[in-house]
Amino acid sequence: MPAPTPGYVKNMIRRCFREQVDKSPTKVQTDRIWRYFENSCAYCGTMLDRSKKEGHIDHLVSASQGGANNISNRVLSCANCNEKEKLDEGWMEFLARKVACTSTRKERCNRIEQWIAQQEMECASVSKALLKLADDLAEEAVKAFDLGINEIRSSR
Repeated sequence: MPAPTPGYVKNMIRRCFREQVDKSPTKVQTDRIWRYFENSCAYCGTMLDRSKKEGHIDHLVSASQGGANNISNRVLSCANCNEKEKLDEGWMEFLARKVACTSTRKERCNRIEQWIAQQEMECASVSKALLKLADDLAEEAVKAFDLGINEIRSSR
């Protein structure tokens, strides 16, 4: 396995800090996501085999864009949509680009919006001040990481 890239490490640093105040879905919540989306990608509709680890629990609004980790901001996605196509794009914009058929796009959009509405009641809101603190500390750690990488590179 190749060494992780600096970009990957910086993303992990940010996620680790954010996770301290904004928890990712639990196993029970993840099971609920799989059931709600009936083992299919919320975006393209591809059937996913959980035993083969084909599904991703994707952020609707990406973490890098300030999206929460909680269940109301998560959907089931295939690897292709999550890792190669959507990336940090907003989910509605992605659906508009991804799904040409208007009725199918509307159906998927409604399903996601219903999911969000159902889950928002359950999700406790996280203090904006605490989120900012975690994000600020993560950025400090990322800067220290960058300095260390640059020092190593210049010492070669």
